[in-house]
Amino acid sequence: MENILIIGGGNAGYISALMLKKSFPSKNIGVIYSKKVGTIGVGESSSEHIADFCKYVGINKLNFILKAKSTFKTGIYFENWAGEDFLHSIETPFADVNVNRFLYYHRVVASDRPNHEMQKSWENKVYLDVFNDYDDTPTNQFHFDTQALNDYLKELCIERDIILLEDDIVDFSVDVETGRILSAKGSQDYDADFFIDCSGFSRLLVNKKLGVKWKSYSEYLPLNSAIAFSTDEMDEYNIHTKSTARDYGWSWKIPTQDRTGNGYVFCDRFINEDQAHQEMEKVYGHKIDIAKTFKFDPGRLEKAWYKNCYAVGLSQSFIEPLEATALGSVVQQMFAFIHTFPSNSVEECNDLVNGIFDNMFDFVQAHYLTKREDTSFWKEVKYDLKITPSLQITLDKWKRRFPHSHDILCRFGMFYAVNYIPILHGLKWFDLDVLRNEANHLIPVDIINYNDVNRFPPTIGHKDFIKGIIKSS
Repeated sequence: MENILIIGGGNAGYISALMLKKSFPSKNIGVIYSKKVGTIGVGESSSEHIADFCKYVGINKLNFILKAKSTFKTGIYFENWAGEDFLHSIETPFADVNVNRFLYYHRVVASDRPNHEMQKSWENKVYLDVFNDYDDTPTNQFHFDTQALNDYLKELCIERDIILLEDDIVDFSVDVETGRILSAKGSQDYDADFFIDCSGFSRLLVNKKLGVKWKSYSEYLPLNSAIAFSTDEMDEYNIHTKSTARDYGWSWKIPTQDRTGNGYVFCDRFINEDQAHQEMEKVYGHKIDIAKTFKFDPGRLEKAWYKNCYAVGLSQSFIEPLEATALGSVVQQMFAFIHTFPSNSVEECNDLVNGIFDNMFDFVQAHYLTKREDTSFWKEVKYDLKITPSLQITLDKWKRRFPHSHDILCRFGMFYAVNYIPILHGLKWFDLDVLRNEANHLIPVDIINYNDVNRFPPTIGHKDFIKGIIKSS
């Protein structure tokens, strides 16, 4: 297994290549990319796992900000999902609260405190006690320009002796006896010992060529379509991804350094693309040019690793753009692969990857535990959405008590019990009477007034901070 060839040169392909080269520097790593295939660029947003990737492969986060035209992200702001807007961020309001975080959150929820008392990152401000070195950023999550990131990762691959080949792959040669892939066929044949399928929604290799089946989760998720478009640069950058509930789904708004990424994710059983376009033009108050449209079937491959091929990113799974799982799952899938590849532990790796997906899916589905019923879409979500068995087991526990840190354990998982708390609190899902009764048996914790800003370091506006970084560099 000395020659590993990656099919697809999007962000998933280049991230995979860089992680493989870091892990197995003596192996020959190659990427075949096509100029005819553009990047999906669904959300232009990352989870904190992109920082883990940067640390692992040796990218300082200052360069990530400059090269990928990034802005900071503290979490996701949910507008109109419930009676009170809420934020998914897992920062306690005060860094010096010397208590267990779950206990603090328990008191906030049981006391029915406003959502802003659970996190401190509501304003578009950056604290000035950062950048003592190139990796000392105020956040580990970022918004970024998808194409700019792709170009930067491609440059790094070249610098690190990863072979880049431009071609359009049309087929693969298969050994009739073993079923293993021998070569990728484009303008010529490209032989390799092992193949990484990063062909995105095309799913050229593991799904289409090798026949591994797609497992649909559409019965558990209400959305299946999206439109994406750009608008002008924000006057002030959001320091969070803004997710706004709409009539038939939700829309996103994400700041980068020279434009704003937007999109609308919806269910095509209620509206079509033209109607979604019209709804967005009504919301924004001006004409909008749609850059991308796509439909998706939420789900995953039954096996990510089959024969001598491994599917990563969109070729392996997709849920929907909510919570920016796409790039984070690439990173986690590659960590799972790196840990199991030397021992050829195929079944273990597949179990890990399926666990990563289920971990993401349950968390995303929990966002739809809504009380809204003002449109036919939200009424169906409220009354008819089928909950996954694994999420239902967890929710049944939390109907009786507050979440514990050990309730969700997943190797290479992206979300844990602490992530659910602000979402369920924001959706008014918790039974406050149950939690108040439970709180009476716990150690008392003082709920500090959120407006006591004397404990915070000085701040500067998000956009001013980013522009200052660019100017000083």
